[in-house]
Amino acid sequence: LELTMMLWSHVPRSCRAMPASARSIAVCSRLLAKSSIREAACPFSLTLRHNQQATASSHLFDENDAKRRRLLYRSKQRGWLEMDIMLGNWAAEKLGGLGEAELAQFEELLDMENPDLYKWLTGQSPVPDDVNNALLRVLCEDLKDAAAPKLTSRSTASFEGKVWE
Repeated sequence: LELTMMLWSHVPRSCRAMPASARSIAVCSRLLAKSSIREAACPFSLTLRHNQQATASSHLFDENDAKRRRLLYRSKQRGWLEMDIMLGNWAAEKLGGLGEAELAQFEELLDMENPDLYKWLTGQSPVPDDVNNALLRVLCEDLKDAAAPKLTSRSTASFEGKVWE
């Protein structure tokens, strides 16, 4: 944040309204000319690319990160809003801690049909014994715990509504 503020303070007011790509080229070329800013902000060699694309640094990630990102996307884009919310939130929270075997089980889970999966995840029907997926059972328990009421106090008022006819 400090570096961003230092760099932003050197952006001329006329350039602040420019599109980001044009502003980046103008500002970077101006900043690189000032040696004091270059040395303070960039202790390493700075390579400025004209199209401002990031360098490929995929070697910095875990080998399963691409699979995790793909599974997270699939869990949030199933087509049913309820399933997107349940699976997407669980995946965003838990996928980072899963190993390769659990990721394979989660992928199997995502290949299951929405109606069956929805009934199992919401507790409308139990998971059949022939479904051999331990992660599905963990997911069902986690969702059941998350859906448990946080406050269990009964209302003191009685319901006096009319029956629909």
